[in-house]
Amino acid sequence: MNKEEIKHIDELYKSSRIIKELGFEPNKTMYSDRPDLVLPSLDDPKIGIEVVTYSSHLYEEAEDALYKILEEYIDERLDKRSEKRYEIGIYFNDLSIPTDINFQKEKEQIFDELDDLLFFHRPLKNHLYLADVTIEENPGVNRSFIGQDTVVIYDDLNEQFLLECIQHKERKLKEYKSLEKNQSIQEYYLVVFFPIKEHAELRGYTLPKTFETDYNRIYLVDYFYTNRIK
Repeated sequence: MNKEEIKHIDELYKSSRIIKELGFEPNKTMYSDRPDLVLPSLDDPKIGIEVVTYSSHLYEEAEDALYKILEEYIDERLDKRSEKRYEIGIYFNDLSIPTDINFQKEKEQIFDELDDLLFFHRPLKNHLYLADVTIEENPGVNRSFIGQDTVVIYDDLNEQFLLECIQHKERKLKEYKSLEKNQSIQEYYLVVFFPIKEHAELRGYTLPKTFETDYNRIYLVDYFYTNRIK
């Protein structure tokens, strides 16, 4: 399977719920490229679907910074204090990774909170970040592991990133409409897919009244919900 086929499968997966709601079968959708997909139709008008993945990078950057700190904790404290090796899950106070702190600056605070939870079992009322941990011995490995236990909590989506995402595809739409192969496409739909790591609450969101777009419809989609915003 080549890169183009993998890309097509990914786009089809992200838009499959919309395609079904429109009364089409995803496995009969035509891969187009510029736009990504075309819904089959014996009669005009055909519908072109463009798929884009929303990414504010906030959680990705925070997650990368957090795991760097956790790796340092394993090497500098945890595995030095015990010959046993552990698999540890951590829970934050607000259930999701904070995106508004500098983990490197807060390194010692996080280290101390992990010590409290893992070794001293002290009351948690003074903890700024960590609420609880799960811990299991993991014999047979050379190094312990610490990760965030999966809890999904939704935050307001970052409107600036969303509008920039749509505007980027808006510029491409003008190109698509000019192509000879697309002259039978009369309507264009944009599907904005939200990865679960973004924790973005898309339900109830509406576009600003002053925001202009030439897409006939715009859908926000994650693994569970769909919100048509135009």
